[in-house]
Amino acid sequence: MKRTGKLLTTGLVLGGTLGTLAAVNKFTESQAGTLDTVLTGEERKYPWKYGDLFYQVKGDRNAKPLLLIHAVAPGASSYEWRKNADALAEQFRVYTIDLLGFGLSDRPAIDYTAEDFADLISDFVREVIHKPTIVIAHGLSSAYVIADAYRHPEFFERLVLVTPPQAILQETASGPVNLALKFVLRTPILGQFIYNVLTSRWAIRNYFDRQGYHNPGRVTDELVEYVFTSAHQSNARFSIASLFGNSSAMEVREPLAGLQVPVVTVWGHEGDAPSETSDAFKRVNSRIDARILDNCTQQPQDEQAGQFNNLIREFAGAAVTQ
Repeated sequence: MKRTGKLLTTGLVLGGTLGTLAAVNKFTESQAGTLDTVLTGEERKYPWKYGDLFYQVKGDRNAKPLLLIHAVAPGASSYEWRKNADALAEQFRVYTIDLLGFGLSDRPAIDYTAEDFADLISDFVREVIHKPTIVIAHGLSSAYVIADAYRHPEFFERLVLVTPPQAILQETASGPVNLALKFVLRTPILGQFIYNVLTSRWAIRNYFDRQGYHNPGRVTDELVEYVFTSAHQSNARFSIASLFGNSSAMEVREPLAGLQVPVVTVWGHEGDAPSETSDAFKRVNSRIDARILDNCTQQPQDEQAGQFNNLIREFAGAAVTQ
């Protein structure tokens, strides 16, 4: 009888705890509101096998195509190119995309693998742009475009890799901790609660203050609110569960070494050992043109938008040498 009582008490406590977490989750989601784009291009959808991809296009139809691909991170979206898309559209036909699972694109409850992202980008360039394209990728997305440009060089004219992580040059594997974290984050109540804590306004601002930006004045309320809203759309946790579970990681040392298209890497001087990291990439492919911009860390396209846009114009207009 005592055992039955203990089980009943435990069940009531567990049920009450889950009920409380569910209520907190619902309140958190109610704070996010509706996500909208701040970019000014023509809005379109690209139907892909796992869902619709939201993208915008701006610039002369006959201009050289340029594709902007955001980083893979909580709350990430094409919003990060808000200081670049319009300026670059004066010279290029600019495409900005929200990767599947992010921004205004569909967010299916799937395991988001690196190969999925690579296939998505390759399909988009081939089926939507139809021309050799200058591709600018931020963070982990750099790995996907390196793999694509190695496999299909005819569709990639030049690559700009913005603060690509050195980890993409090393072998990746999902250990027990990664797999456990992915499993937990995918659960509907506990996983959603943990995800909500990781993507709270405080957590977003704290990350940007510590690592994302050199100038704290760049971490505005508008920035935090947009990232928070993007991070709390329905099913947003699934792409991040895959990120933390290492499913979306990709090692591209060999493809990078074999790339024939021109490549420039862009780093922030105040970032984590930018000279050492850029040297690591150049040891793999000595033809890489490494640039380091002052007074910025992980978001040079935002903190030093003017320099960044001029760098892209310069790089895109330079003669191709093999």
